[in-house]
Amino acid sequence: MTDRQAQPPESLATEANQWAIRLTDDPDDQTLRQEFSAWHARSPAHAEAWTTALRIWSLTGAIGPELLPTSARQSPPATRPDKTRHRIIRPITAIPVTAALCCAAWLLFPTLRIAMLADYTTSTGQNRTVTLADGSSITLGGKSAIAVSYTATRRNVTLLTGEAFFQIRHDTTRPFRVSAGELRARDIGTRFDIRMDRAEIRLGVQDGKVGMSLSGTNAPPELLMQAGDEVQVDRQTGKITQNTVAPDAVGSWRSGTLMVENETIGRVIDTLSRYYPGFIVRYDSALNTRHVGGLYDLNNIPAALQAVVLPAGDHVREIAGHILLITPAKTPAGH
Repeated sequence: MTDRQAQPPESLATEANQWAIRLTDDPDDQTLRQEFSAWHARSPAHAEAWTTALRIWSLTGAIGPELLPTSARQSPPATRPDKTRHRIIRPITAIPVTAALCCAAWLLFPTLRIAMLADYTTSTGQNRTVTLADGSSITLGGKSAIAVSYTATRRNVTLLTGEAFFQIRHDTTRPFRVSAGELRARDIGTRFDIRMDRAEIRLGVQDGKVGMSLSGTNAPPELLMQAGDEVQVDRQTGKITQNTVAPDAVGSWRSGTLMVENETIGRVIDTLSRYYPGFIVRYDSALNTRHVGGLYDLNNIPAALQAVVLPAGDHVREIAGHILLITPAKTPAGH
């Protein structure tokens, strides 16, 4: 069976686009380039898929310069290896190819680990409200997952990934607690929102009171939060930042409109990515720290993203229906 027969062209096209994104994000990662080399040399079909992907990306005028020489360096050998050499090399090249496919699978949601732990999940762009046994309700945002553990004496929920809005029925005999990474939230009769990703955990209170604490032996004492209070926890440093926001902005995404107040563009893009069925690629790293505010339509992510980056002078281009490229208004000569 040939490689074309074993793997549909559309699957190879998806892999090629994923390689373009990964190589753009980490252009100096030599291990990544070696893995790409193995994938590219696997068959003429792989090389053809990569050439097509480069052609599509170059049409936007925003292709990263680090990708252009990659194709030339990784061209398949002009001569076909003999059978003996083929038998020796094949198991070696299979390792990085398998690793590359595993990396691509890791980008999909939910991951195997989350799928095994979660009681409730959502896919890209999906919001879902679940009502628990005690009448409390939790609304999950796009690409989110929670695990629920109820007993006769306690109510525990773990946010595994993404974002969730909690409307809790207060019960002094059965405390309601939420764990999200290092953050712990204790309900005191309230409505609140928690968002978590690899870099940050954020807790905002719409109504009522929440006790917020962090895990660990040297964690600060519990912080009592009220309506309009917001806390951001840097997961790398443990730094806690306290803000005040409009209570209506907390959990605004549930209605399909994201309300943002003085938020970094990078964080807004991270939220929008959970509602876009593809990849959002940014070339301007300065976007991550610039601040914006406004209302953004979660039902039209390309338009919302354009509105987010417009104050910075950047543009958004959609490719093949599943890639959004954020590029500077003026692309330097030679790019």
